[in-house]
Amino acid sequence: MRLMLLAVPALLFAGAAAAQQNGRPDPRDPRAEAPSVEYRSALEGYRPYAEPELRDWRKSNDEVGAAGGHAGHRPGRGEGAQTSKPQPGKPHGDLK
Repeated sequence: MRLMLLAVPALLFAGAAAAQQNGRPDPRDPRAEAPSVEYRSALEGYRPYAEPELRDWRKSNDEVGAAGGHAGHRPGRGEGAQTSKPQPGKPHGDLK
């Protein structure tokens, strides 16, 4: 029984090791075939900078004013966060 417990796993491991094939060519062999290399430029999808269309600043300011503020900061919308004055603290240690 002990022989079976040792022989079966040993045969399985030996069979698995023998069944493995090295599918890659030896890198030291100068005659080994290598996959072809495809060149791709790092700048392949590059788009050059284009100046944005400029608008009249007065018209832009008028639009922001008509909307009630800039970037979501609209005056008169809610009370805002309540703040409190700091309480006077006690001094730490004796200062003599």
